[in-house]
Amino acid sequence: MIKVTQAIMLSLILVGCDQSEDSNNTSTDVQAQKQENKAASATQNLEKKIDVSPEKLSLESVADVTKQDISEIHDQLKSLTQDLSCDNSSQCHVEAVGKRACGGPSSYLVYSSKSASSEEVTELAKKITRYESSYNFENQIMSICEQLTRPSTQCVENKCVTLSDMSQEAY
Repeated sequence: MIKVTQAIMLSLILVGCDQSEDSNNTSTDVQAQKQENKAASATQNLEKKIDVSPEKLSLESVADVTKQDISEIHDQLKSLTQDLSCDNSSQCHVEAVGKRACGGPSSYLVYSSKSASSEEVTELAKKITRYESSYNFENQIMSICEQLTRPSTQCVENKCVTLSDMSQEAY
């Protein structure tokens, strides 16, 4: 009886090994096909130029992000938020911008809703965050894992300023 059980177990193991080889061959074929598709799409992507205007950016183009694309959107955000004039503290806002490889925002931006639309600022900040996240992933970027603390802001002498509080800083 024990020999019959052993024979059955041995045959099951051999059948399992045979199926494993078939699945490995199939897996290899699938991987080769994926690499061919990736090479073909990379060639196509080189042929088209990326338009980084906020209206034209889409989720499809996120995979093709370069540092220059991110820099151009940062420049748009800076020009939109450069005027920090305010009448009261309720016009001063803080927006998280970007994505570090370890997580958390790359920086925080102080801006005034008196001179910049909160919707536009948020849209550009989210776009930068998506782009940096994609860029970090695609290029296997590593970064410091320091988590930034969201700053406080208020209107001082008709200008939005960051309040410095040593108890809030992350070490």
